Amino acid sequence: MKRFPAIRSFSRRGFSLVEVLLALAVLGIAILSIVGLLNAAFVSVGKTVQVRQALGVYSSVDNALQNVTGILNANGTQVVATLPENKTQFDYVYEWVRSKTGKNWDDALFLVCFPRRLNPDEDNLPQRVMQVIKCDSSGAMPSKDELNNLNLEGPAYFVRLSLSAPQMIGQHIEMDTNGEVLETTYTEGGTLPAAAKNYALAYIPLIMDVYPYSPDSTTQDSTQTPILTQLIVYLR
Repeated sequence: MKRFPAIRSFSRRGFSLVEVLLALAVLGIAILSIVGLLNAAFVSVGKTVQVRQALGVYSSVDNALQNVTGILNANGTQVVATLPENKTQFDYVYEWVRSKTGKNWDDALFLVCFPRRLNPDEDNLPQRVMQVIKCDSSGAMPSKDELNNLNLEGPAYFVRLSLSAPQMIGQHIEMDTNGEVLETTYTEGGTLPAAAKNYALAYIPLIMDVYPYSPDSTTQDSTQTPILTQLIVYLR
């Protein structure tokens, strides 16, 4: 009788519960790492966008200080409707900042800057500007309704402007009615002459801090971190 070779049977060994759990743990760690990297990337992109927008705010505020008739109150009226013959734009800005040493939070000029739609009823040709509002204090900023009444379109920012002492310390800052420069020098924390005509320098150095602004809260405090801090040299 012919014999056939014996057929060997092989049993395949499956994965144990411990091995499955270990594999899931490794996969979970990998997924968490990827999610963490993605989150960090999104945060970085968000900060980059904010800084870019803050640079636009810096430019808009700088331009507004050169054209004070374009600066509004929270109710939409002009802060300076027309320029008198005996008063310049520099005079107005000088009056606003001359005593703002920045030593305390409220010892500054506060502005709100936001994108505004000029023709809200026209969808085909939108016209937008960066509008600047002058505030009486950090606790008197425009409300959400006031910004909506001015056709808010996009994120708003608030700006804190104060004198930059390092650029003035030791400088002769005062002159008499004849234009003669006096011996008065600026010291840190000091104020400038009461009238712009008696101010001896051809510029005002200002520190601009730009912060994100939430219209839901009209009071802003010093615990916030500025997105951007820049020096403005405002020329006479």
